[in-house]
Amino acid sequence: METKVAKIISYLFHPLLMPTYGFAFIFFTENYISMFLPLLLKSIILGVTFLFTFMLPTINALILLKMNRIQSLEMETNQERIIPYSSTALYFFALFYLFYDAEFPSIFKIVILGAGISILLTFFINFRWKISAHTVGIGGIAGAALGIMYRVQIDMTIAFIAILLLSGIVAYARLKLNAHTPAQVYTGFVLGFFIELGLMFFY
Repeated sequence: METKVAKIISYLFHPLLMPTYGFAFIFFTENYISMFLPLLLKSIILGVTFLFTFMLPTINALILLKMNRIQSLEMETNQERIIPYSSTALYFFALFYLFYDAEFPSIFKIVILGAGISILLTFFINFRWKISAHTVGIGGIAGAALGIMYRVQIDMTIAFIAILLLSGIVAYARLKLNAHTPAQVYTGFVLGFFIELGLMFFY
Protein backbone atom coordinates (compact mmCIF):
# COMPACT_ATOMS: atom_id res chain seq x y z
CA MET A 1 0.00 0.00 0.00
CA GLU A 2 2.76 2.44 0.97
CA THR A 3 4.63 1.65 -2.23
CA LYS A 4 1.52 2.45 -4.31
CA VAL A 5 1.11 5.76 -2.49
CA ALA A 6 4.79 6.55 -3.05
CA LYS A 7 4.38 5.89 -6.79
CA ILE A 8 1.31 8.15 -6.96
CA ILE A 9 3.21 10.92 -5.17
CA SER A 10 6.13 10.51 -7.57
CA TYR A 11 3.79 10.84 -10.56
CA LEU A 12 1.85 13.80 -9.14
CA PHE A 13 5.03 15.69 -8.26
CA HIS A 14 7.06 14.74 -11.30
CA PRO A 15 9.89 17.28 -11.78
CA LEU A 16 8.60 18.26 -15.22
CA LEU A 17 5.34 19.45 -13.66
CA MET A 18 6.99 21.79 -11.16
CA PRO A 19 7.12 24.95 -13.34
CA THR A 20 3.43 24.58 -14.24
CA TYR A 21 2.50 24.00 -10.59
CA GLY A 22 4.58 26.97 -9.51
CA PHE A 23 2.99 29.37 -11.99
CA ALA A 24 -0.50 28.05 -11.27
CA PHE A 25 0.11 28.66 -7.58
CA ILE A 26 1.09 32.28 -8.24
CA PHE A 27 -1.90 32.85 -10.52
CA PHE A 28 -4.53 31.35 -8.26
CA THR A 29 -3.51 32.84 -4.93
CA GLU A 30 -4.18 36.41 -3.82
CA ASN A 31 -1.16 38.55 -4.65
CA TYR A 32 -0.62 41.71 -6.67
CA ILE A 33 1.24 39.86 -9.46
CA SER A 34 -1.83 37.76 -10.14
CA MET A 35 -4.22 40.70 -9.78
CA PHE A 36 -2.60 42.75 -12.55
CA LEU A 37 -2.25 39.96 -15.11
CA PRO A 38 -5.30 39.39 -17.36
CA LEU A 39 -6.79 35.90 -17.46
CA LEU A 40 -5.82 35.44 -21.12
CA LEU A 41 -2.15 36.15 -20.38
CA LYS A 42 -2.22 33.77 -17.41
CA SER A 43 -3.69 31.07 -19.63
CA ILE A 44 -1.06 31.64 -22.31
CA ILE A 45 1.82 31.52 -19.80
CA LEU A 46 0.47 28.32 -18.24
CA GLY A 47 -0.23 26.68 -21.60
CA VAL A 48 3.15 27.49 -23.13
CA THR A 49 4.95 26.48 -19.93
CA PHE A 50 3.12 23.15 -19.82
CA LEU A 51 3.95 22.54 -23.49
CA PHE A 52 7.68 23.25 -23.22
CA THR A 53 8.37 21.83 -19.75
CA PHE A 54 6.11 18.77 -19.73
CA MET A 55 4.54 17.82 -23.07
CA LEU A 56 7.60 18.11 -25.30
CA PRO A 57 9.97 16.30 -22.88
CA THR A 58 7.32 13.59 -22.35
CA ILE A 59 6.87 13.08 -26.10
CA ASN A 60 10.64 12.92 -26.43
CA ALA A 61 10.80 10.23 -23.72
CA LEU A 62 8.01 8.22 -25.36
CA ILE A 63 9.89 8.29 -28.67
CA LEU A 64 13.07 7.09 -26.93
CA LEU A 65 11.03 4.32 -25.28
CA LYS A 66 9.62 3.28 -28.64
CA MET A 67 13.15 3.21 -30.08
CA ASN A 68 14.35 1.09 -27.12
CA ARG A 69 16.84 3.80 -26.13
CA ILE A 70 15.34 3.68 -22.63
CA GLN A 71 13.81 0.68 -20.87
CA SER A 72 11.08 2.58 -19.01
CA LEU A 73 9.84 6.11 -18.40
CA GLU A 74 11.39 5.95 -14.92
CA MET A 75 14.85 5.92 -16.58
CA GLU A 76 16.44 4.12 -13.66
CA THR A 77 20.02 4.04 -14.95
CA ASN A 78 22.38 6.98 -15.39
CA GLN A 79 22.95 6.07 -19.03
CA GLU A 80 19.24 6.18 -19.86
CA ARG A 81 18.94 9.71 -18.46
CA ILE A 82 21.57 11.34 -20.67
CA ILE A 83 19.47 12.08 -23.77
CA PRO A 84 16.21 12.95 -21.89
CA TYR A 85 18.01 15.31 -19.50
CA SER A 86 19.96 17.12 -22.22
CA SER A 87 16.92 17.54 -24.50
CA THR A 88 14.75 18.68 -21.58
CA ALA A 89 17.32 21.32 -20.64
CA LEU A 90 17.15 22.60 -24.23
CA TYR A 91 13.35 22.85 -24.02
CA PHE A 92 13.59 24.85 -20.78
CA PHE A 93 16.18 27.25 -22.19
CA ALA A 94 14.07 27.63 -25.35
CA LEU A 95 11.14 28.65 -23.14
CA PHE A 96 13.32 31.14 -21.28
CA TYR A 97 14.36 32.63 -24.63
CA LEU A 98 10.69 32.84 -25.63
CA PHE A 99 9.80 34.57 -22.35
CA TYR A 100 12.86 36.84 -22.30
CA ASP A 101 11.37 39.90 -24.05
CA ALA A 102 7.78 39.26 -23.01
CA GLU A 103 5.96 41.98 -21.11
CA PHE A 104 5.22 40.24 -17.84
CA PRO A 105 6.92 40.04 -14.42
CA SER A 106 10.52 38.84 -14.44
CA ILE A 107 9.95 36.23 -11.74
CA PHE A 108 8.40 33.91 -14.33
CA LYS A 109 11.50 34.18 -16.48
CA ILE A 110 13.76 33.60 -13.47
CA VAL A 111 11.88 30.45 -12.44
CA ILE A 112 12.30 28.94 -15.92
CA LEU A 113 15.96 29.96 -16.11
CA GLY A 114 16.59 28.41 -12.71
CA ALA A 115 14.82 25.21 -13.73
CA GLY A 116 16.89 25.02 -16.92
CA ILE A 117 20.15 25.51 -15.01
CA SER A 118 19.06 22.89 -12.44
CA ILE A 119 18.34 20.34 -15.16
CA LEU A 120 21.66 21.09 -16.87
CA LEU A 121 23.57 20.59 -13.62
CA THR A 122 21.59 17.43 -12.93
CA PHE A 123 22.59 16.24 -16.41
CA PHE A 124 26.30 16.70 -15.65
CA ILE A 125 26.06 15.25 -12.14
CA ASN A 126 24.25 12.26 -13.63
CA PHE A 127 27.46 11.12 -15.33
CA ARG A 128 28.91 10.28 -11.93
CA TRP A 129 25.98 10.10 -9.54
CA LYS A 130 22.21 9.54 -9.69
CA ILE A 131 20.90 12.70 -8.03
CA SER A 132 17.13 12.91 -7.44
CA ALA A 133 15.43 15.00 -10.14
CA HIS A 134 12.20 14.92 -8.10
CA THR A 135 13.76 16.73 -5.16
CA VAL A 136 15.66 19.07 -7.48
CA GLY A 137 12.25 20.08 -8.85
CA ILE A 138 10.41 20.51 -5.56
CA GLY A 139 13.49 22.16 -4.04
CA GLY A 140 13.41 24.67 -6.88
CA ILE A 141 9.79 25.52 -6.10
CA ALA A 142 10.69 26.05 -2.44
CA GLY A 143 13.65 28.25 -3.33
CA ALA A 144 11.59 30.26 -5.81
CA ALA A 145 8.82 30.78 -3.22
CA LEU A 146 11.29 32.09 -0.64
CA GLY A 147 12.97 34.26 -3.27
CA ILE A 148 9.65 35.72 -4.41
CA MET A 149 8.82 36.60 -0.80
CA TYR A 150 12.06 38.57 -0.63
CA ARG A 151 12.02 40.03 -4.16
CA VAL A 152 8.46 41.35 -4.36
CA GLN A 153 7.58 41.49 -0.66
CA ILE A 154 4.68 39.04 -0.79
CA ASP A 155 3.80 37.21 2.42
CA MET A 156 3.82 33.54 1.40
CA THR A 157 4.88 32.12 4.76
CA ILE A 158 2.07 29.56 5.01
CA ALA A 159 2.55 28.54 1.39
CA PHE A 160 6.31 28.20 1.91
CA ILE A 161 5.78 25.94 4.92
CA ALA A 162 3.31 23.85 2.88
CA ILE A 163 5.89 23.50 0.09
CA LEU A 164 8.50 22.35 2.61
CA LEU A 165 6.05 19.73 3.89
CA LEU A 166 5.39 18.58 0.33
CA SER A 167 9.14 18.40 -0.21
CA GLY A 168 9.41 16.03 2.72
CA ILE A 169 6.59 13.89 1.31
CA VAL A 170 8.26 13.73 -2.11
CA ALA A 171 11.61 12.85 -0.53
CA TYR A 172 9.95 10.09 1.51
CA ALA A 173 8.28 8.70 -1.64
CA ARG A 174 11.58 8.52 -3.53
CA LEU A 175 13.26 6.79 -0.59
CA LYS A 176 10.33 4.39 -0.14
CA LEU A 177 10.64 3.33 -3.78
CA ASN A 178 14.40 2.82 -3.32
CA ALA A 179 14.90 5.13 -6.29
CA HIS A 180 17.67 7.05 -4.51
CA THR A 181 19.84 7.10 -1.42
CA PRO A 182 19.16 9.74 1.26
CA ALA A 183 22.22 11.70 0.11
CA GLN A 184 20.92 11.81 -3.49
CA VAL A 185 17.51 13.00 -2.30
CA TYR A 186 18.81 15.71 0.05
CA THR A 187 21.45 16.93 -2.39
CA GLY A 188 18.79 17.26 -5.09
CA PHE A 189 16.65 19.46 -2.85
CA VAL A 190 19.58 21.68 -1.88
CA LEU A 191 20.65 22.07 -5.52
CA GLY A 192 17.20 23.10 -6.77
CA PHE A 193 16.53 25.31 -3.75
CA PHE A 194 19.68 27.41 -3.89
CA ILE A 195 19.75 27.85 -7.66
CA GLU A 196 16.25 29.36 -7.69
CA LEU A 197 16.83 31.33 -4.49
CA GLY A 198 20.15 32.69 -5.77
CA LEU A 199 18.64 33.81 -9.07
CA MET A 200 15.74 35.51 -7.26
CA PHE A 201 18.25 37.42 -5.14
CA PHE A 202 20.83 38.38 -7.75
CA TYR A 203 19.36 38.15 -11.29
